[in-house]
Amino acid sequence: MEKRKNPTLLEVEIRRRVEAKYEERNALVVHLTSYAVINVMLWGIWLSSAGGFPWPLFVTFFWGIGMAGHLLDYYNKHGGGAQKREARIQEEVERQLRRLEERERGIYAEEGEEDADVYALDDVELRHVRLSDDGELTGIDDPGEYSNPKKIMQQSEE
Repeated sequence: MEKRKNPTLLEVEIRRRVEAKYEERNALVVHLTSYAVINVMLWGIWLSSAGGFPWPLFVTFFWGIGMAGHLLDYYNKHGGGAQKREARIQEEVERQLRRLEERERGIYAEEGEEDADVYALDDVELRHVRLSDDGELTGIDDPGEYSNPKKIMQQSEE
């Protein structure tokens, strides 16, 4: 397949993602190869020497922890872990959407009514309230007196 002269933004983004995946795979292969080669060399040196305490065990163990982390990172970003994660995210999004629909149906629906008219609440008369000095909501007879925030602030400072 030949390269297009004027790729779209979508094609450029796809190409960038694919290249990043292959770069990470190459880095993982280099890391795994160097881990294996150096560990074989260290264990060979230990075996060819007098033996004694198996000091290459420290390198193998601690570098192995880093290697396992690198493998898990790649698996979770590009392998089966990414697919499982995406499936779990999609399930959670669908579950949240179902909850939202149920909540809206419960708020707007009358008992026994499946599809409620969401505009039925438009006819409800709005009540004006204010927070009293003791922290309770009280009704306001004339909302005009509380519509100017500057006036309210001046009254509370007095």
